[in-house]
Amino acid sequence: MAKQVISAIIVAGGKGRRMGGKIPKQFIKIDTIPIIIKTLLPFEKLKVINNIILILPKKWKQKGFNLLRKYHINKVIEIADAGRTRQVSVYNGLVSLRKYNPDIVVIHDVARPFVTEKLIKASCEGAKKHGATSTAITIRDTIVEKRKMKLLDRKNVVRLQTPQAFRFPLILDAHLHAKKRKKCDYPDDSSLLLSFGGKTFLIDGDKRNIKITDKEDLQLAHAIAKTL
Repeated sequence: MAKQVISAIIVAGGKGRRMGGKIPKQFIKIDTIPIIIKTLLPFEKLKVINNIILILPKKWKQKGFNLLRKYHINKVIEIADAGRTRQVSVYNGLVSLRKYNPDIVVIHDVARPFVTEKLIKASCEGAKKHGATSTAITIRDTIVEKRKMKLLDRKNVVRLQTPQAFRFPLILDAHLHAKKRKKCDYPDDSSLLLSFGGKTFLIDGDKRNIKITDKEDLQLAHAIAKTL
């Protein structure tokens, strides 16, 4: 049986408005290393990942190229243009990846720099077996649907993270379907797939795999980095 080709899409299309700085958050440093590089390193090191598509705003692509050279990130084969939403950015990445004909694609947000090789590998294995996989975290808080003020059973609710991994034709078709229907604001790729009747297999995520959105998240990220 031929070895499957596994590609990664790293979504770094944000402009960091909620962070409030002069540069997008993906270029802010944690532990002296830019977030974008911290996120890319596990994918670079992991043997099962064959290549990477990085997504950046056009204005910041040259800085991206410079950092890839500086930190010897060699698996990035293209830097695709970011779109006006995360979904459009991922679609651009999938289109760029299509000519490389991967079997599996693992999609990850650059703002989650504490992703581990173990989590990436488990995601890829899940996609091979089930077609689509999402990392998820159980919820300990009380959950209320605020419009109806209805208490939800937290046993039936999880928080989705990235990485999320898919058989490539499956997620590409889902994106094409969404584009045809002019739906472009899904927050992640598993939710897009689920909205069109697809299924995703859930695997345990990692509580340290936080998403850095604002300054409070950045402070937490610095604290996490000190424990690793």
